[in-house]
Amino acid sequence: RVARVGSREGTCPFFIDVPPMLTVMDTPPPDFLMRELLPLLRQFCVGPYGIAIGGSYAKGSHDALSDVDVYLFAQQVRSGLQRNKLVVEALGETTAPVFWGCEDSFIEGGTDFSYQGCRVECWLRNTRQVEGTIASCRQGIIRREHVAWTVMGFFNYVVLADVRTMQIVEDPHGVLARWKEDVSTYPEPLRQAILCRFMAAATFWPENFHYRSAIERADRIYTSGIVQQVLHALIQVTFALNREYFPGEKKLAQVLEKLLVRPSVFSVRIQALLCPEEYLSVAKLRKQHQELCTLVTDMEQLVLNHGKTT
Repeated sequence: RVARVGSREGTCPFFIDVPPMLTVMDTPPPDFLMRELLPLLRQFCVGPYGIAIGGSYAKGSHDALSDVDVYLFAQQVRSGLQRNKLVVEALGETTAPVFWGCEDSFIEGGTDFSYQGCRVECWLRNTRQVEGTIASCRQGIIRREHVAWTVMGFFNYVVLADVRTMQIVEDPHGVLARWKEDVSTYPEPLRQAILCRFMAAATFWPENFHYRSAIERADRIYTSGIVQQVLHALIQVTFALNREYFPGEKKLAQVLEKLLVRPSVFSVRIQALLCPEEYLSVAKLRKQHQELCTLVTDMEQLVLNHGKTT
């Protein structure tokens, strides 16, 4: 079953199908899991450490399909094989642990396993690396790493969103609490860097010769990539305008509609552009192009009105 969502506000005569909301999962809550798992998780780290709950449980947006994200911060960790062995010894073979990440020079890695009906994903991060990322972002230095597990790449400032929303479980040296204080105020240099970079990316395509000629050729593969790129750039701009950290690519539709500064019915317009109901002819591609241009223009006006340093 699907719900029918639409609006005729402004220039958005779109009606699209969206799936119904999922219910909260009927499994042990993270605090119960963490109490049971803490003795194991501590053994993953070598030396000083910090542990927190992250992801959808920390944000309060979990549903029946959510896993439990555990953040572990340390300078050194045990190898992936050693972590797998610890999981099996503590919880049994049915946990089916897997590990990932660099073993030689620890920056980040992970150990994922199943426990009491939950998928638990442990993300281990190098403490110095996180410290450096927070400092860089506060100075307005932004980076994007193209990795397979994100749609548009991993932006370094997502680390600030993770730190701000995570729920501290153990912080014996007070490092995690200090980080949360550091990111409690959205850095203006970061805001201006995001606005500059991603408005330039968004405005590059609408009247671009290659995009317009691809429309006339009905080159749907090429045009679909352009549309997605422009829309993701506009999403980055919207979070920066609102001085809210971009939280990652999942479950963005509802979050976007809660932001105060945004184009009208923003998430509905995005979804209509990304998921048209009909096979796109040249005429439909022209219409898609016009709607995309209108959305970019709307965002340019918002940046003029709200993007200045305060």
